Amino acid sequence: MVLTCLILLPFLSVSLWVSQIPELPGLERSNLTFMRRRGSEADFSRLGSFGWRCCSNKFSFQNTRMKTWRQRNMIAAVLLLCAVGVLCSDDVKTPVCVPSHEAACLTPADYLNPSGPITKVLAVGKKLIISLEGLSGSLVCHWIRGEERVMTARNGSQSMVTSQLSETDSGEYTLTCESNNVTMFSTTVILHVVMKCPTKPQLMLDGVDMSDTSPLFKCVSEGFPKPTIKWSGNKDGQQSFKGSDGRTESTISSTEYYNRGMMCCATNAEGQECSQLYDYDLQSSVMNKDAVSNVTLSEGQSLLLRCRVKGYSLRSPVWEKGGKQLNARTLSRKPEEEEEEMCIKNDSHFGVQMAYLSIRSVREEHSGTYTCTSANKNSKSVHVHVSDEGFLSAQLDETKIISAQEASSTCLQATVSYHPVLQHCSWETPDKNGTKCVRETWVTQHRTVKLCDPLISGDYKLHLEAGGQKETKTISVCVVDEPKFNFLFNKDDGTLDLETVSLVPANYTWMFCSKSNDSCSETDSSWDEVPNAFQIDSDVSCNKTIKSLVSKDVLKGDQFRFCLTNSVGSWCKTHYMIIPPTPQPSIGNPPEENSFLLTVCLVLVLQNPLLSIL
Repeated sequence: MVLTCLILLPFLSVSLWVSQIPELPGLERSNLTFMRRRGSEADFSRLGSFGWRCCSNKFSFQNTRMKTWRQRNMIAAVLLLCAVGVLCSDDVKTPVCVPSHEAACLTPADYLNPSGPITKVLAVGKKLIISLEGLSGSLVCHWIRGEERVMTARNGSQSMVTSQLSETDSGEYTLTCESNNVTMFSTTVILHVVMKCPTKPQLMLDGVDMSDTSPLFKCVSEGFPKPTIKWSGNKDGQQSFKGSDGRTESTISSTEYYNRGMMCCATNAEGQECSQLYDYDLQSSVMNKDAVSNVTLSEGQSLLLRCRVKGYSLRSPVWEKGGKQLNARTLSRKPEEEEEEMCIKNDSHFGVQMAYLSIRSVREEHSGTYTCTSANKNSKSVHVHVSDEGFLSAQLDETKIISAQEASSTCLQATVSYHPVLQHCSWETPDKNGTKCVRETWVTQHRTVKLCDPLISGDYKLHLEAGGQKETKTISVCVVDEPKFNFLFNKDDGTLDLETVSLVPANYTWMFCSKSNDSCSETDSSWDEVPNAFQIDSDVSCNKTIKSLVSKDVLKGDQFRFCLTNSVGSWCKTHYMIIPPTPQPSIGNPPEENSFLLTVCLVLVLQNPLLSIL
């Protein structure tokens, strides 16, 4: 409608202008009238081809002597018609789907002849609007996952809208549209519902054009879900959310950190990324723990340096690069303006004289050594290297052996080195489950990544991605429990057999009680090793079945024990063996059944003092 009004208005204006031209010598007014009439009629007839439904066909410019006030009234009337919506156009339609931070769009009409499945990547928490615009006919459309019809659009509905999506909604879907039970359109859609870790925050100065006012620190990051930004000391700052791209901005006064370093961190459910102010105290003879002498950045990242000295009468320090002084007067413009690549800002607060150097988006030519010098010639330097060349490396032990008691409190840990950002980090467990890495917080570079879930025996895999490279590391975990010793007397060959499962390498042996009364405590020193019973298993395995035996002839008494030692610990199990006597030839009549039971009972009584007392 607005477009129609804009097209019509110039022709009415031209008509008004022509009617007001006075008659000039040698120029016939009728010619002007003819030109006006011809042009107006032709243009007006062309406008009519737009299919106006609300405009009178009797609307004409043939009366060339129409008064100026009538033409003004005509223009006012047309504008009024536009304003109230009477003048309309069928060509201007409101789209069914408009992408936003809350929703993404899928228009199947754009894929009428797909060469394969349609792949759609969405952020967690967004809705998907499936627009049916462009599909001809009166259709009934179904959104199907597996065998389940998730949504149906019928009766001329122009769209289907999902609920907010989560990672579990990722998968393969089918969109089918039919008319009179005949399939008119069908395609496969693969959804990837993902969370996106915050981008490395852009940390820069803001408000530098305000004289006699300390600048603001500004921190900007994007991610899905939209990240929140915190400042050192867990301060919130002034936050704002921009547009539909998951962008968050936060500002805070630089006076909060006039005498110390500062960091801003962007955090969402997927992770955390931080950027820091590189702060240099020129009156300190050593680098503090937060100061760095080498900074590596990727093109497009921000750089914020500051040097400071304390003294009310001192001048602000001065930055220079490659022997060339960077003048605060010529480089004191807004760094957020694209054309201003660098900003120098001097500031003073509570007697601390400061010089900031801010680069909003670094390029390769910004590489070099930056030196800040105070009035008394104290200086410190930092080397900045700008490179888009990514790298990734990780160190992870090949094996880890722990006791079962430690399994729930032990973390797997790897050391990583990468540039520019660690885009993906996850652990894969032996039972094929995946979990995100535990990373350090409030750091600009993650040095270690961990898994702190309860551990089980098997191979764990660490999956990493950074700088366009991928790497997988594997560690074999062995959880060692106390071995269970199973004893069995083999009466066929007169041996005592043992079977157990243990971590190896391991050594084991048999022992017997050497006391005359055949009674040794667990800690008694009277246990003697059975000759030639000591064995070593040098295999390498987390769970190996160990079998051992010893002849009853070498065991003295009926109290003995088996001992095993591996890298986790040592265990011994004491056992009592009652070897039945060798049967003797019978003399006289065989004993009755009842007398045999009585003998057994007497034996039991003699063996148990409590029963004897009773």
